[in-house]
Amino acid sequence: MSNKTSRILVVDDDRATRDVFSQLLSTSGYAVQTAATGREALEVTQAAHPEIVLLDVRLPDISGLEVCRRIKLNPALPDVFVVLISGQAISTADKVGGLDTGADDYLPKPVDFREFLARLRTIVRLREATAALRASEQHYRRLLEIMPNAVNLIDLEGRVTEANPQAAAMLGFSHPEALVGKSILELFSAEDRARFGKNMEAALRSGRMSRSEFTMLRRDGRRFPAELSAAVLTDAGGKPAGLVVVGGDATARKRAEEDLRQLSRRIIEAQEAERLRVARELHDGVNQTLASAKMRLCKVKEMLADSHPADSLLLERCQELLLQALEENRYIAHNLHPTILDDLGLAEACRSFCEEVESRAGIRVECRIAGLERRLESNVELNLFRIIQEALGNVVKHARARSATLDMAIRDGHLVLRVEDDGQGFKPERGSAARRKDGSGIGLANMRERAALLGGTCEVRSTPGQGTVLTTSVPLPMQRAAPQAAPVSTQQTA
Repeated sequence: MSNKTSRILVVDDDRATRDVFSQLLSTSGYAVQTAATGREALEVTQAAHPEIVLLDVRLPDISGLEVCRRIKLNPALPDVFVVLISGQAISTADKVGGLDTGADDYLPKPVDFREFLARLRTIVRLREATAALRASEQHYRRLLEIMPNAVNLIDLEGRVTEANPQAAAMLGFSHPEALVGKSILELFSAEDRARFGKNMEAALRSGRMSRSEFTMLRRDGRRFPAELSAAVLTDAGGKPAGLVVVGGDATARKRAEEDLRQLSRRIIEAQEAERLRVARELHDGVNQTLASAKMRLCKVKEMLADSHPADSLLLERCQELLLQALEENRYIAHNLHPTILDDLGLAEACRSFCEEVESRAGIRVECRIAGLERRLESNVELNLFRIIQEALGNVVKHARARSATLDMAIRDGHLVLRVEDDGQGFKPERGSAARRKDGSGIGLANMRERAALLGGTCEVRSTPGQGTVLTTSVPLPMQRAAPQAAPVSTQQTA
């Protein structure tokens, strides 16, 4: 804002004084209005919002001091600067009293016009800087209020200096001011206070705190999960002055994640139920029908053996095909729901499956299992076996491997499963997308979902030309962790 656009109101009951100041200011490039009384000054100020009011202390109706006080108390006039001027009230006490009403400067008459214009330019610059700062603060506060996240500003002692309405609502307070002065650590659960305190100290050193999850407390003591991040606030010298902590209530997200886990669990349970149903139908229906047809063909073959040898040979070939169909059907039913898993447990089912992969695929598979003398919960055994099926199935279909190793053991209360092959490997960041083109990439997602249902993890590490390693870790109840035993090795060569 320049002199040419600055608007100044001259208030003086002496017309000659008003004219002199008006001419001087107009000549200097200011836009000038005048008023002769205090009431008129207040009316013009309210209507025109001048940037500076040049105000005589002695007026016929209301004193200049009272006019100044009313202007400064008016919230609609935050950026109006007042310069008091007087030819009689020029003592130190008068000046102090005038400045105490909120005046921005106090000038005695008579005035040296060069000094007056210089001081006025200083007042204009000061007003412009103050107005810009106020606008910046208002903009910042509006941003703070409309942000969807909860925001708390804290000082170096960890005390809340400012909060937005979202922070108050999240923590159960009626208004943001109720949070001011509180220690930020009071808002956290007992077990997370020390962790957040350490994160604050680290953030003050590094400049920021990455998004992390904490358990916080509402005003009534209820606990809730919150995701928070923070950044350092600096003073004019660039030194840390506090932190701005931004975050939100993670209850809805956690609930949605739990709903998704439950949905995945129900889908997998439905898949297993359907597999069991189909396996039973294959065993009790299709297999029985094929076995019955085989027996009947055998009788017909015996009847035709002497009289129609050619037909007998044809029937013998049909018997072989039926026998092959029976074996394939048993294999499919076994893979759909391996009865050995129900009868003997995970360890024996894994050994049997590794032997089956060796005989069918011609891949050398070494099976090393330790610490599984006791049975695990049925859903744990079933999901781990499905992960092993998928992992070794991928080795057979995609790895072009000569050998593979399955290691399974209990370590520190976790069952750790590791499947490694010496195949062609792949780039994990590209492999998933590439394999999804033929639908096979879904297998890794299924393995991870099954591990997640058990509270564990499933990770893949692979390098082109150097094979692939799949590692699954699942937490187990302490009573399930059987004593470590020497590894049992099952190794066959197809």
